[in-house]
Amino acid sequence: MEIKVLESELKNEISHNGKIGLILLSTDQVTLYEFDAILRDTGVLFFPSRVMLDSFELTPKVLMAIKNQLASATNTILPGLNLDVVALSCTSASMTIGEDEVERIIKQSDPKREIKEVTNPYSAIKNVCKFLDIKELGVITPYSKEVTQGILDGMKADIKTILAATFNNPNDNLVPSITPLSIKNAVIEMAKDEKIKTIFVSCTNLNICRYIAELEEITGKTILTSNQVMAWDILRLANYKEPIKGFGKLLEKSR
Repeated sequence: MEIKVLESELKNEISHNGKIGLILLSTDQVTLYEFDAILRDTGVLFFPSRVMLDSFELTPKVLMAIKNQLASATNTILPGLNLDVVALSCTSASMTIGEDEVERIIKQSDPKREIKEVTNPYSAIKNVCKFLDIKELGVITPYSKEVTQGILDGMKADIKTILAATFNNPNDNLVPSITPLSIKNAVIEMAKDEKIKTIFVSCTNLNICRYIAELEEITGKTILTSNQVMAWDILRLANYKEPIKGFGKLLEKSR
């Protein structure tokens, strides 16, 4: 039987505004859920890979060990194709490894292709605060006190933390089960401090993005979260400027 060869038009119609590599922790249950909502219909498409953790308990040692897997995790994402942005989806790991080191490893992972930009939530929150001219924050995390202190210390050169609170749950398998109501109550309680104008909910594995607009209306404060600021930074780096509604005032602004 003769098989007919068909003509075809080659045109990128699904990721025409950006191909985004997204490196997740093996325990991450929330980032894809929130990114699917935020980036839907933008033409900015994310392609995930994962890194294994030595333990479910997120300690500085466990977070630092992720460094050794970054290159291989990057190389499993659309091999042979250039990527507009690659993001490491972990605030605490990015802080522990160092954002410059994360960028170096990812960009050098495959010399045969171009990775144009690299980001992570730790870099993104600092970029957002600069964009919005925010110099002070209240910070809420699920981490241990040790990891939380590392986040605060890492930001202090650029951003002052007025008040910090943590759910003190270092088991990353359990963090996604912290209910939105618990997170909302924590945000509303912190917002009662009149000195705090902006609250950052730090951790990509906390289920909170869908409630940012509601919390901003209730508190009158600016609410930022790890996945929201990472999405904002990805869109900025991909030169996508259209407003995105439903996830707080930040994403409604031109980038």
